Amino acid sequence: MEKLRKAAAAYYFIQSLAVIGWWVLLMTYTESRTWFALESRSLTTLWAFWLPDLLLIGPFSLVAAVLIRRKSNFATQAMWLATGGITYATLYTLAVVMITDHGWLGAVLMLPATLWSGVFAVALTVGGEMFREAKPASTSFIYVKTGSQIVVVWSIILIVFPFVITIFEDKLGIGRLSFPGQKIVGAALFTLVSIPGVWSAIVMSRVGKGTPLPLDHAKELVIAGPYSYVRNPMAVSGIGQGLAVALFLGSPLVAIYALMGSAIWQFIFRPLEEEDLDSRFGKPYSRYREHVRCWIPSPAAYQIDGTADSSNSEAVPSGMM
Repeated sequence: MEKLRKAAAAYYFIQSLAVIGWWVLLMTYTESRTWFALESRSLTTLWAFWLPDLLLIGPFSLVAAVLIRRKSNFATQAMWLATGGITYATLYTLAVVMITDHGWLGAVLMLPATLWSGVFAVALTVGGEMFREAKPASTSFIYVKTGSQIVVVWSIILIVFPFVITIFEDKLGIGRLSFPGQKIVGAALFTLVSIPGVWSAIVMSRVGKGTPLPLDHAKELVIAGPYSYVRNPMAVSGIGQGLAVALFLGSPLVAIYALMGSAIWQFIFRPLEEEDLDSRFGKPYSRYREHVRCWIPSPAAYQIDGTADSSNSEAVPSGMM
């Protein structure tokens, strides 16, 4: 949790500086106003943001950063005030630009800020409570749950969101990458990097008796199959899938979106997950973490001392997966 607090404090501090910096830019560089104008012949709507930005979003982002560092009980309230402020401003801006077709750059820049602010607020508010063991069930039923989660999550994260992002790209006039055979290469890469993700889900369902969803996660420590080579094969696969979709679409913003997702996982969800695993499995997980890297696969599978099978789990020490 300490790593998460430090990352959150750093983010909210940067966000407060970004708000101030944005207004300094508007005040000192006249041409920049045209980049963010929400109406074709007026800056009135744009200037109207000064009050909530400089009295709510900026100050409370700074207050949140300070209170998080001091581990104050009021840090949660400050985070949600800052998050609520920037979320409202983002949604309002998005609504206006969809009507006027002006100011898309501002909306695009505000959306990631809303996401980061909101995810940090949720993570620090909920903490380890987001991780709950799956209820006892048959392996077949767990497979069904896992498969359903994959369909829903992949549809939203790898289809719907990238499609929406390409709309923003078109509005901003950002060019697309294009070369012969691009879609074939993108589809082939997507298929290739999806294999470890699906394999990981199957192993987690069978060995761990749970699903990838934190609220329904594995009951047993899973270090079998792809987990014996890298600690987070699903995350590695997910990033690869996002980049493959970006290649398929030729979209620079989708590539940034995929990399931002990896950063969110690294700085927000990874610390919480590792803390939960360490508290539940203790030394077996600590030994596993010492020998297997988080992002870069090892050339040889992790082997539990005293077993001949290097692709196993503490629960099934002799079963190949």
